Order: sequence, then structure tokens, then C-alpha cells
Amino acid sequence: MLTFVTTHVSWKPLFIGAVITGDDLMRLYFRSPERDRTYGVDVLISQVGPDLLGSLVSPAILANEHLRQPSVDPHCDVLVDLTDY
Repeated sequence: MLTFVTTHVSWKPLFIGAVITGDDLMRLYFRSPERDRTYGVDVLISQVGPDLLGSLVSPAILANEHLRQPSVDPHCDVLVDLTDY
């Protein structure tokens, strides 16, 4: 079982939900610290651990322009593919 608990502070992205998108795929949803956009972060379920989740509550991963792509998902504005993380 995966448990994700963090104290929210105004400069960190806010975790708002998740959906399983495939056999070993999951999309995690985060609201940006500025609250102006929602990020969908694709991860492998088998690779999700404390190091990956810890990096996602830091604004640096979501702010990386090289990782971001436009989204067609109606639940997020930007996609970040971390399936190779």
C-alpha cells in the first residue's frame, strides 16, 4: 500500500489526485503553487517510492520546461512524463 502524506506550504505543488491509466501506469495530479495550472505526472506504479514522491512536492520537477508537454487530458493543463525516472 502506498501512502502519501505531506504538510502543505504555499510554495509547494499541492497533490490533488491520481488515476491508474494502464497496467503499470498512473497519472498523479498536482496544482501549481501559483494555482494557475494543474500538472499531470505520468509514473510507473512499480517505481513509485519516497524519492520520486518527494521530488514531486518540490517545484523544481514541475518547473522543468524540458519535461513538460501540452495536455489533452481535461483534468490537467500540462503533462510531465516521469516513466523513465
